[in-house]
Amino acid sequence: MKKLLFTHLVISLLFISKTFAQQAGEKKGWPSIERYGFISECIKEARSGYSEDTARFYCYCMQDRVEKKYPTIEEAGKITEADMQSETWQKDINSCLRGSWGTSEREAFLTECMESAKKGDMSEAKTKTYCECMLYKIEIKFPNPIDAGVLTPEKLNSPEWKKIIQGCLDF
Repeated sequence: MKKLLFTHLVISLLFISKTFAQQAGEKKGWPSIERYGFISECIKEARSGYSEDTARFYCYCMQDRVEKKYPTIEEAGKITEADMQSETWQKDINSCLRGSWGTSEREAFLTECMESAKKGDMSEAKTKTYCECMLYKIEIKFPNPIDAGVLTPEKLNSPEWKKIIQGCLDF
């Protein structure tokens, strides 16, 4: 199963690198279209061996880790399957396969987030992307879903959370 994930990740990287790397004016970092493309391709591939929920968490987690190690999509597109077998990548992959929330908590968050976000002027696709991004960010910060209850409007207005929220809006 893990071998399949490595292959899916490499395929996702190659697809995204070839598809989006040539976009004008996007020389540094991963523009949102590349992040979204990576995650979409990764989820599509990972669903063959994992639930939608696990695939989504895994792909958001791996995208975050890959982007931190490879600040441009061109660099990330050079990752090989052999690279993915390294001890460092194995730790990242195993970590990304172990989200802490259950399916019911994730689905409840997504449902609530999407209903709240629909009150704004975001498209349905943008709402989905934003809420999935926020789910991942919150789950990482609060491995116990009960602890996420401390996120009051006041806390969400802090500089730290404003940055997280803006990052997901820009996703």
